[in-house]
Amino acid sequence: MILCGILAYYSKQSFSESNIKDCISSLELIEHRGPNDKGIVLIDTINSLYKHYNKSQIIDNTILNEYSLDFNCNLILAHNRLSIIDLSTNAHQPMFFNNSWIVYNGEVYNYVELKKELIDLGYYFNSTSDTEVVLKAYHFWGKECIKKFNGMWSFVIWDGNKNKLFCSNDRFGVKPLYYLNSNNQVIFTSEIKQFKSFSNIELSINQKNSNLYISRGIHPLDNSTYYNEISRFPKSHTLDLDLKKEKLSFNFYKYYDLYNLPQKKIAHENAKFELKELLKNAISIRTRSDVNLGVSISGGIDSTLILQYLVQLQNGNKISTFSSITPGSSSDESYYINKVNDFYNTIPNYSNPIIEFEREDFNNFLKQIEFPPVTMSFYAQWLISRLMHNKNITINLVGQGADEIFGGYHTHYFRFLRYLIIKGKLISYFSELNAYSNIKGLNKINLHKIILSDLLTLFYYKSGIKKLDQRFNLERFSVIELIKIFKNDLTKYELPFFLHSDDRSSMGHSVETRHPFLDYRIVNFGYSLPNNLCLNKGWSKFILRNMIDNNLRDIKWRVDKKGFTTPFEDIAKNINGKPISIFDFRSYCFDTIFK
Repeated sequence: MILCGILAYYSKQSFSESNIKDCISSLELIEHRGPNDKGIVLIDTINSLYKHYNKSQIIDNTILNEYSLDFNCNLILAHNRLSIIDLSTNAHQPMFFNNSWIVYNGEVYNYVELKKELIDLGYYFNSTSDTEVVLKAYHFWGKECIKKFNGMWSFVIWDGNKNKLFCSNDRFGVKPLYYLNSNNQVIFTSEIKQFKSFSNIELSINQKNSNLYISRGIHPLDNSTYYNEISRFPKSHTLDLDLKKEKLSFNFYKYYDLYNLPQKKIAHENAKFELKELLKNAISIRTRSDVNLGVSISGGIDSTLILQYLVQLQNGNKISTFSSITPGSSSDESYYINKVNDFYNTIPNYSNPIIEFEREDFNNFLKQIEFPPVTMSFYAQWLISRLMHNKNITINLVGQGADEIFGGYHTHYFRFLRYLIIKGKLISYFSELNAYSNIKGLNKINLHKIILSDLLTLFYYKSGIKKLDQRFNLERFSVIELIKIFKNDLTKYELPFFLHSDDRSSMGHSVETRHPFLDYRIVNFGYSLPNNLCLNKGWSKFILRNMIDNNLRDIKWRVDKKGFTTPFEDIAKNINGKPISIFDFRSYCFDTIFK
């Protein structure tokens, strides 16, 4: 298993020495993603020739000293390696097999099982890494190999037998992959900053996206970025790029679609048992590594469940936990975090973003995540990742994804109540309204008025009487089906931005984040459940709450979960020494990153 940074650069024309230098510079910009090793292969795609260079040959400029125009290199694959499994040079990248090369960033957690299957098919292996499994799985199954992978990945394979590039991103876009396609040349990278190393490329700010963020705090909801020339490789897709064709043709293939998953009827106890077994296995295969592992806990349902089952798997070994706390503030979670740590007898570690805040460090954080934060919890993640790095922890298990699958946001219950009225389930509506109001301490009449007002606005919009002037509201507000609302939050409105921050904050400190709830089997199972197993009797994430150990009732039935929240005011006032408005804060963040 290898978390890293990758680069793939193809052109119809042969590269100059300057192009090679640009690629080396691009790789240096993401050294944090893979400090353990690096490699570059120069490929002549027309004649199927190649020259490979290891880390020492790149550092001592052997690659540049040997390069000459009589070698018609027009494809470069480059890689920085963060070693997780098989720390030896056998797992070095770019990796070669049967006239194909791969650069790969990710983890295919079921690589052990796939490796056994491939061995039974006659394949031999030189390493214990999953990179070799991915490459040989592609050799045998072709693009269908993707459907066998359980994990997170972005990779580029040059298939020398077909002279094509085969590229892929995981189902939920956990691992980043960006591309630029211009003038018969294409570049793939792990981070946006890498494009700035190329002297033959000019980047321009996407004004539409930048205005949307500064005025409304909304990030691009599609695959565009804050640069006109750069796009995000679509999640759940592969790309076959035929290099033999005169003009490069970008035809993406979608190999996974959660919107087509059927719902099923299942009893609560049966569903709870099946989900428990799935989650335990998802955690188990995500502990496969040759480095130290820790858990981020916030005192909430999701991270507590991960710790609960991890303790069962660790056979008495103490687990290091990491948390963000702000004692004395309204957003502090210390009470619940300490409850969990004490119960499971962990080795707790804490970070306080208010005390640790430094303007220069915050600016570095902004430049690293490459997009302006919509919540200060992103900065808390940055500090947690640094703390993990300092404690020699390389793997971080987190609870991201559970809110979007099992209905963890406050807005989900409001949409659920609206849905019940639309479907004519008035008895259920008033029952849930009363229960939710009692749990949250809300006035029932006021809540009822809010739901009715929401319904009236929806009616006006659907009938054409009223127009919604925000693209965000237009796309999000009109969805009625509850499961589709959950899925939209996972694919578009919520999770992508948390995953982006997860990746940049963790990899910025050479730490890998793993997400058990984003095991595709759990996602498929969660979206097949009836609504009442997610939202029930006023409780969100009903099925997950019922899986929590009964000795942690304060966690199991808590109503005020906040997450890694960090008070905006305390951070904002430290930037210029005095409080600033949310609009000035957004402008500050945007300018720090892009200007």
